[in-house]
Amino acid sequence: MSDRLIVEFYDTEDRGAPVACVLAFHGGDNPSSAATTLSDFFDHLSKFSDPRLNDAGLLASRFVVWESRKGTDSCDFTDVRLIPFRQAYGYQIARVYPGTDRPRVQMVRDEWTTEEELREAETILGQTHIGDPIEAA
Repeated sequence: MSDRLIVEFYDTEDRGAPVACVLAFHGGDNPSSAATTLSDFFDHLSKFSDPRLNDAGLLASRFVVWESRKGTDSCDFTDVRLIPFRQAYGYQIARVYPGTDRPRVQMVRDEWTTEEELREAETILGQTHIGDPIEAA
């Protein structure tokens, strides 16, 4: 599987399509690496005085900017893109749902996903912050 990561940002769990889909060129080798990427992003947001974790569109925008900076003062958007929503991408997918304290994450299980990777992702994100893995459509 590729190192690319798709992060779908939803405003509600019953919404059929995400508010935004982001392709990050790195950080998605498996569910545990995706969880590390998202955990680092959430830690970054925790430094804001008003992180507004309940706004899916703002979360997506901030993720794009965060991915483009990666430790620099300038933005380089060559490794991150907004992309159209599809049912399957061929990369690791993480679904992010807004929350007041911390967004909830749901990893999408595919044919390469192992139970060990999902358990490790749960540990990285914290048991209360990861949803049950679901089968990719």
